[in-house]
Amino acid sequence: MAGAEEITRWKEKILRSRRKEDTALPAFVSKELAVEKSAYKGGPAYRLIPQRPAGNLFYIYHSDYTKAISTDQWRFILRLCRMTQMAVTVPLYPLAPEQDCEDVFDYLVQAYQDYCKHREKGPLILVGAGTGGGFAVSLMLQIWKEGLSDPDKVVLLSPVMDTEFFDKELEEDARQKMGPQKFDLRKEFLNRYWVKNYAGRTEFTAPIYEDLHDISKDILVASGTGDPFNEYTREFSSRVQDTGNPLKYFEYREAGRDFYLHEKRKDTKHLIRVLHDFLLDTDEAILHYYTEEIRQRAEWSKWFPEIFRDERAVKYISGHSFRARKEGQSKNIFSLMGAAVQKAYDEAVELFLKEYPDGTVIYVGCSLDTMLERVDNGRVLWYNLDSPGRMAVRTMYTGLGGREKRIERSVHDYSWVNKLVMEKDKGILFVIKDVFAYMKKKEMREFLDLLYRNFQGCNVLFDMPTPRANLMYNWKGRSRGAEYRRRRLAMRDPRREIESMSPVYAVISVRSVLENVKSKKDWKLGLRFSYWSNRNREAWKIMHIRLGFEKYRTFEELK
Repeated sequence: MAGAEEITRWKEKILRSRRKEDTALPAFVSKELAVEKSAYKGGPAYRLIPQRPAGNLFYIYHSDYTKAISTDQWRFILRLCRMTQMAVTVPLYPLAPEQDCEDVFDYLVQAYQDYCKHREKGPLILVGAGTGGGFAVSLMLQIWKEGLSDPDKVVLLSPVMDTEFFDKELEEDARQKMGPQKFDLRKEFLNRYWVKNYAGRTEFTAPIYEDLHDISKDILVASGTGDPFNEYTREFSSRVQDTGNPLKYFEYREAGRDFYLHEKRKDTKHLIRVLHDFLLDTDEAILHYYTEEIRQRAEWSKWFPEIFRDERAVKYISGHSFRARKEGQSKNIFSLMGAAVQKAYDEAVELFLKEYPDGTVIYVGCSLDTMLERVDNGRVLWYNLDSPGRMAVRTMYTGLGGREKRIERSVHDYSWVNKLVMEKDKGILFVIKDVFAYMKKKEMREFLDLLYRNFQGCNVLFDMPTPRANLMYNWKGRSRGAEYRRRRLAMRDPRREIESMSPVYAVISVRSVLENVKSKKDWKLGLRFSYWSNRNREAWKIMHIRLGFEKYRTFEELK
């Protein structure tokens, strides 16, 4: 617990840092945009107006409750204005320790009310970053009570949702990430100088615990796992989604609280694409960022229809071909192997479902693949698992629902194990496509051990290339100029290597992905030669293993 003297010293340090120019607008902003300044009780607000405004953003910046808006945040706001050509209102709300929670929301409600009166034509969008994200959620609750205009969309970037820390489990996670001493000092300071008389009024101090049914129906949330309050963001997103709201949640691995301000980061570039499409109602940036994957399956369907067919991918690419075409892939051994690997997975899953028609399939790292549409028997319990961002893109591609359940977790965030609910005696199959390829053998062993400890007797399906096949794949990836990730894991004799990992790993089958693929006369000579070379060497195999002893009843026993 932080002492009174320590809190007082921190307060004095904050007050000494205050400067008159903290509320001044940077010259690089006023040089590019027309500016209107308003004054309210508690502070000014700036309205930045492009030449032909196409909408309205109300941007609540990150202050950590005590800090003036930074130059980096002004640059980010300017970037949003350029991207959307929307007018942006930036309220410079009161700060602690001089003002408290009550002062902040008196100011924000007044500023938002005035903002609605002077809005431009076009959508009204509320954006909250950091502490401003929590303020934005509280403001939405006040908008409903005050009868003000609802925002058409809401964006929350690394939001901070609880200043009283009611949930002790979430609090402990934030405390460990931030550091116990720093966290305790922050908590005591907020309680004394920010929360004050509003203690227990969660609509202002901890909106995550409020009824979230009536907040915006079009909401996007982005956070990084390096943010001390990331678990709060996850919890908030889950609570909103549980109301039936199709919230879009993007999570960036190891990204910190203010990652969106660092424009050279790969995560930030991705987020900018997300914001472009969300704010402008398009799919031109983010969904088409992933179209290489969709395009490949569409081309496999066109070139090798007797091997593989993905109707959704074909339909999508035919409707977006003028934008989706990037570096072209030809009808060669690489595209043939891609189709063959996909066919081998589909056949193996169908075989599992014949034995366990009421079983559970967990597709780990599903990305945008619509395997369930191809193998569905009408009875299987199907989970698709991937990172929150990729699952949000998946929703843009396939829409919500059908019979699949979705888990928005990184493959490497093993908390997803606790999200699986199933009848274990009806068979479990983990489909792990393109996940082990980027691991080391030790990491693969740790992953399989995790499945063994939690789902003993489960089945696992994965593919494994030889070292030579991996070498050729990596060479092709570099030469194509596509976003390249080097494959790391390969095995010459996967049966022997898997069985040597643990005596409880039983190899059920090892098949070449080309086993059920026949050469066609219309293939060019080079393709036919490569086909026979890879088939004879069994350059790429699909493996079916069982972890531990079989505990599930077969189809005959279930009858």
